[in-house]
Amino acid sequence: MARLAQAVLLALALVAIPATAVATDSVPRNPEQRRSCMTDPPRYIKVFMIHRKGSSTPAYIRRVPFRWYVQTVMASGAWPGSKPLQSLKVGAIAIKQYAMWHICHHQRLYVWRGVRYHIRQGDQYFMPGRAHRINRKIERAVNSTWHTWLRKDGRYFRTGWRGNAGRDGWHLYENTVTKLARRGWGYQRIIHQQLDPVRIVVR
Repeated sequence: MARLAQAVLLALALVAIPATAVATDSVPRNPEQRRSCMTDPPRYIKVFMIHRKGSSTPAYIRRVPFRWYVQTVMASGAWPGSKPLQSLKVGAIAIKQYAMWHICHHQRLYVWRGVRYHIRQGDQYFMPGRAHRINRKIERAVNSTWHTWLRKDGRYFRTGWRGNAGRDGWHLYENTVTKLARRGWGYQRIIHQQLDPVRIVVR
């Protein structure tokens, strides 16, 4: 009887393993895992695609290559390829780090039909239908800054940006960034002007 009970418990444990793995795949449990999550870009990101009024496509979760996701957000209009390369590099870092923050910090309500996702389509203007072709300048900006990260007070933070001009130490103001890039400023100098005190880490 004891052996039968042990066998039943073992079987239940084995059945539970996959469900646990799925539920925690985007939420690192210890500091070492979290540090790795914030410095090593994943291959994929899970995006919740909303149902648009008048569309026959229902809401669903779309798993896409993370690098392509960043490029597509930029090409969708968040930071278009018409801007100078140094401006695009700033935008690429901001968009990637914002998305990575969501990957490493699961939001409690980011669950759809029992499945967790990392980010919502509208969080960063992810519109694949509008990004028919990724501008080569966008690809270059993303690829050249793929292992560049920003820290404030020694901490990884969720980067934000705004479309107008300004400086508040926390947001990257797109118009100001582009203006400085046209003056010949490099992306690192622009980031310091916008976000100081900030540390730029290149792995």
